[in-house]
Amino acid sequence: MLWGQPQYLPLLGFALLPLLVHLLARRQRRLVLFSMTRFLQEVAYQTQGRRWLRELLLLLLRTGAAFFALLALVRPYAPLQLPLPPAPTAIVLVVDNSLSMQSRDLKTRRQWFEQAKRWCQQAVKGLHADVALLTAERVSKPLCSFTASPSQRLRAVQQMQPTFKALDLLAALQAADDLLTTQTAAVKRIVVITDLQSEPFRSLRLPSLRHPVTVVDVKPSESMGNGRLTARLRFPLDPATNVDIVAELQNLSPQGLQGELRLLVAGKEVQRIPVSIAPSGKILRTLTLPIWVMQAADEQGRVQVEVHWRSPADALPWDDRVVFTFRAPSRLKVVNALDTGRSFVDAALRAVGIVPLRSAPNADVILSSAPATQEAAQALVQQWQQGCGVVVFADRLNSPLWKALNLSVQPHPNRRSLAVQWVDENHPLLTSLGAALRTVVMQPVVTVASDSARVLASFDDGSPLLLELKNEGQRFFIMSVALDTPRNSALVQSSVFIPLLHRLVRVAAYGTERHLQEAEEPPQGSERRSTVVPQSESDFRLPDAAKVAQVLRASGGDLLTIAHPPSALLAQTPLRDMTSFCLLVAVLCLLVESALTFFWWRRAR
Repeated sequence: MLWGQPQYLPLLGFALLPLLVHLLARRQRRLVLFSMTRFLQEVAYQTQGRRWLRELLLLLLRTGAAFFALLALVRPYAPLQLPLPPAPTAIVLVVDNSLSMQSRDLKTRRQWFEQAKRWCQQAVKGLHADVALLTAERVSKPLCSFTASPSQRLRAVQQMQPTFKALDLLAALQAADDLLTTQTAAVKRIVVITDLQSEPFRSLRLPSLRHPVTVVDVKPSESMGNGRLTARLRFPLDPATNVDIVAELQNLSPQGLQGELRLLVAGKEVQRIPVSIAPSGKILRTLTLPIWVMQAADEQGRVQVEVHWRSPADALPWDDRVVFTFRAPSRLKVVNALDTGRSFVDAALRAVGIVPLRSAPNADVILSSAPATQEAAQALVQQWQQGCGVVVFADRLNSPLWKALNLSVQPHPNRRSLAVQWVDENHPLLTSLGAALRTVVMQPVVTVASDSARVLASFDDGSPLLLELKNEGQRFFIMSVALDTPRNSALVQSSVFIPLLHRLVRVAAYGTERHLQEAEEPPQGSERRSTVVPQSESDFRLPDAAKVAQVLRASGGDLLTIAHPPSALLAQTPLRDMTSFCLLVAVLCLLVESALTFFWWRRAR
């Protein structure tokens, strides 16, 4: 048994007051001489015996009334199976608002998070308990505290929003445990509304807590399916070449899935493929886009390509869509900022359908000489870091650019023309161009060395001709030759110059492939990147509910489903508030004592 107000326990001693009063008020026997008492003795003994029994009964009733009245003041809580209100309870509701909670019930099509909010609203309205509210995203401060009014709690529940984050519930559990230690309630419980996808429930490694945990599982009873779609876009590096999208579909659920992949360009469907995938299986499909897709641009010159996965058994919609956005090749903003050889480059760009610009805000590619000033070098590096592709022809030895890029640049020791000896044809930029490049003789201006730069082609003396730098996928190419010297006119006049320059522009603008980046945001595709939600939130291969319930019960908790009403939380509380019961017994003792006293008084008359 527990006591709600143990400071009043010493007052239970006052329950002996009726006994004290009775002992002090007892009448002393007096001997009265009377003649002829032989016939009265038997009657006198009988009357005295009945009075003793009556006084004992009344004493017990008065003492019981005082005792139970004082016991109600102490507020006892006992584990009795009686229809009494539960003991004062403090509950911390921890709501999982991670991305996976945005999955939908396959029958009602309602989000699990919306069902969790509705359950919390019922709990706040119907539970006779002190309730605080936490979300997995915000554990440092509760959305509402124990002292909040019911209307404030309802507003806090209504303001909860799901996120696109992969959240861990461990910190929220620790925060809820700390909150409960500040409460004086007889019963304290942590209630977690989740889909069991977040830690520590996925691994069944619950932390050591001071208070029991009850989990409300929002998932439906039947097994759920979920397929996760990822893809990569292969950009064509040559004109009149198809675009390929390699779609990867992974079944992250314990049941098979059937559906279809849909390919859309500018919002219009161009291809549909039926797909069947085994439990925990994975398939790859290459979707080939026709050539005209590269020119299907909107008013801003952007092309948008989408891949959708559709299945009636798929629960989470946010990992079923991939979006790629890129600028059409003919609408690329290519700035020709070369000091020398500009006319050659202009002609080569126009030959492949690209209109060169002298300057442009938000340029896609900049073709530049090595800057002569510090300001120009910093501006070029800054544009590259912001996502612009750069191709630099190293026609200047003492350029501030080399220091800004942390490159070691020396004048080339040979004053003669050199042949290209090695070409990395494994790089998509130079595929099938090696033989043509090896026929060209050029005179390098500088020798560039850096651990962060990748050499793509080199001369016969080992010095690099073409180098590549990367900054989060954005390319920076350096050619160690200038285009103004007569000895380098062979490159400009060769058959390899236009395709090489065209590929440099496309790789600098697009890269060779665009991969998806995991981000805690809705899937989107911009010209710089394409995102996909975190994979941990897509995995529905979860532990069995029976195992979760077993682990919870071992620590004093329990597992409920979203179908259970919030009142089931109080049904799990074995302690009952005995205050009203004690008051009722005290009143009954007084009533019985009054009735008996009145009855015997009337009879004595």
